[in-house]
Amino acid sequence: MSVIKPAPTQQSPPLLAGHTQTADPAEDNKIFDLLFDYETVQLVQGAFSRKVQFAGTYRSALYLEEYGASSHNFGHLRGNRLGICLPIFDKDAKWWGRSISEGHVPINHSGRTIHGTYNSGQRHVVMILDRTWCAEQLGDGFLGHSVEIDTIFNCKKSSFIEIAPRRVHRWAQRLYSLLTQVSPGSDEAQKAMFEKELLTAARSLLEPAEISQFDNSASKQLVEAALLLADASQSTALSISTLCANLSVSRRTLELGFRSIIGKSPFQFFTDRRLCRAYIDLKQSDDETARVTDIALSYGFTELGRFAHRYRKIFGELPSETLRQRPGKCIRLF
Repeated sequence: MSVIKPAPTQQSPPLLAGHTQTADPAEDNKIFDLLFDYETVQLVQGAFSRKVQFAGTYRSALYLEEYGASSHNFGHLRGNRLGICLPIFDKDAKWWGRSISEGHVPINHSGRTIHGTYNSGQRHVVMILDRTWCAEQLGDGFLGHSVEIDTIFNCKKSSFIEIAPRRVHRWAQRLYSLLTQVSPGSDEAQKAMFEKELLTAARSLLEPAEISQFDNSASKQLVEAALLLADASQSTALSISTLCANLSVSRRTLELGFRSIIGKSPFQFFTDRRLCRAYIDLKQSDDETARVTDIALSYGFTELGRFAHRYRKIFGELPSETLRQRPGKCIRLF
């Protein structure tokens, strides 16, 4: 029985989230009525089953499928959409009769028929994006590396795109993790974060493979822009996906820039930066009621045990030890 429910929100349209487990191909078809017009045909004798975990907005959707029996699905995407399928556990699935081999990812768009054959045990995540929105968001790259959506999804070309297997695996796992974090009742901020994560995934997966390095000036420009954006954000722990979406670059592009200029990934750098700012506050606090917990939370560290571990690794002492060393009076610099 379907438990997909619209999240209550004052703004429309809402974020949808939920999961389903069906034992009937006919019932199964009703799950994706918003996205697809297609039919499921059971191929072997025995109980049919299909588990789906789902989240989506009016212009983006993400779902995990797990099959308990062999079946063939055919039909097409509704509206004007794009689809990308990332295998998690491949059981000799076929797309248009062709095996989904490592590094060959199935893609589709509205107006083109889908034919997919999946066997028991098959697991994959599927990302669906509004084509116009996706083209607008990914058409301009911060460093001129735009993603040509219309070229990639040309109906006369292959139904597969070659992507490095490690990148496919990494994004399949990341998107699956994203699904576990989304729930009915998500607010507008989480809905925006969800969409930005999908856009970042699409850019990272579809970005031209030949982009592997940048000259120093381009890397410097990108890093400086990321720092300005992070400083302007009201959030003390701006996500890397948000940075990538706002800068119109992939995670790989941003990481190359940071490693070229700073020698660390953007995640490592911004985490260390927040740790250093927490250290300064702890060291210079002249407030007798100051607490480690409050200062850690103010810099976006919600897991206090992990915060203390990272803090000690850099500064050689626990946050509480730093706080005890504070002077009686001290002028705060920040």
